[in-house]
Amino acid sequence: MEPRELGKISDHAYDRIGSDRLTDEEREQIENAVRIAWGRRDCGSLAVVCKDLGDEYRVAPDGSNGNLIIATVKSNGVYHQDGELVTVMLRSDRQLVKKGMLECTHLAWMVPKRPTGEHARKQRRYLNRRW
Repeated sequence: MEPRELGKISDHAYDRIGSDRLTDEEREQIENAVRIAWGRRDCGSLAVVCKDLGDEYRVAPDGSNGNLIIATVKSNGVYHQDGELVTVMLRSDRQLVKKGMLECTHLAWMVPKRPTGEHARKQRRYLNRRW
């Protein structure tokens, strides 16, 4: 079975990638991560955590902010062609990263997976207390 090809990139995603929020190197990394993740999975919609900026918390001109770069690919429905990259967003690791919250059926971490939400930056020794 051959891996699936990523379809077109929507105008909205081009605006998000092409704006001041990403460098050229980061654009290439994001596109490559999305192509690999989409090729590996047979699903209707996929959210891909493409890059973890670590301590570099960014604020985009449109008000979007965060330190995780997440892309969404969809292939179902009337509005999206097969494998269309719909959007690219910044999201804080303080927010939970789950497929339901990103309106997708699958979630792929193309960076080392780590806790998000309330456990995002806590040290491990504080997570297992029983009192």
